[in-house]
Amino acid sequence: MTNSRNVFCRFFRTVVMVHKIPHARLTEWNNKRKHKALVSGIYLLSILPELLLLNGTLFAAAGQDRYVHLEPGWQKAVFYGVSVLAVLLMLIPLGFSDDKKICKEVRQELRERPRYWKRAVAVYWAAVVAAVVAVNVVFL
Repeated sequence: MTNSRNVFCRFFRTVVMVHKIPHARLTEWNNKRKHKALVSGIYLLSILPELLLLNGTLFAAAGQDRYVHLEPGWQKAVFYGVSVLAVLLMLIPLGFSDDKKICKEVRQELRERPRYWKRAVAVYWAAVVAAVVAVNVVFL
């Protein structure tokens, strides 16, 4: 049981870290600027993959009249499942309250394993795009 729990812990740690990296990068960029942007703008930029997933799902489910008409069965399950997943993933960056601590953690992780985290972010974006394509195939 320890190994299976360890796999889930590593998976969720990776998902949270993939959300922390753009948040920390954008926070550091914002702190260097003379005219600081709003924190909500940083949040919006850090949840771009989830917005892509949610909007792709909504556009795929829209019919000819641009309203969402779900047929019972797989379409309903896919639509609600992917939408709930996107909303839950959007909630992750809301828990990042201490920016200095997060930036320090991200710098340390990127210093230790830069290739791993670059690949993890690329795989995350590729998975989001693949999910959008899969949802579009379901709604064809």
